[in-house]
Parts: sequence; structure tokens; C-alpha cells
Amino acid sequence: MEIQEKDTLFLMTLAAFGSVLASGLAVILQWNIVLPLTVAVFLLMILTYMLNKKGAIHFTENAENWAMIITLLAFIASFIYLYRPT
Repeated sequence: MEIQEKDTLFLMTLAAFGSVLASGLAVILQWNIVLPLTVAVFLLMILTYMLNKKGAIHFTENAENWAMIITLLAFIASFIYLYRPT
């Protein structure tokens, strides 16, 4: 595995750890909403760290592309819902 791919994998794991930490702090006050998200991101962090093989970077890049598309669609839907005519 190339050095750059290992760096990318490490940074993705670090970002997932930050998400776990931030949502873990939020779970104290709003546990019924944030707890499933915390568990999902924690599992994603473990999955990203364990996929230390050649296909891992391609898998995570595809997952990132799909996550960006879903996020964009969610933003579009939320703006349509927020600014819909009454």
C-alpha cells in the first residue's frame, strides 16, 4: 500500500473518531436522537481502520461519493421543505 493511501486512511479514521467524540458529547442531553448516530459512526470508524488492504481506499472513495450525493439530496430536500410556499 502506498504511503499516501495509508495517510488518507489514517485521516479518515481520525475524522471518524472526531465524529464519535462530538456525538458522544451530544448524546448526554439528546440520547434518543444521537445514540444511533454515535453507534453507526463508531462502527464506521472500526470498519475504516480494519480495511487496511488495497481495495479499502477504492471502497471508501466510492462510499464518500455516495455519501456526498445523499447529503446534497438531503440539503436540496430540506431547503425545498423550508422555503416551500404556504
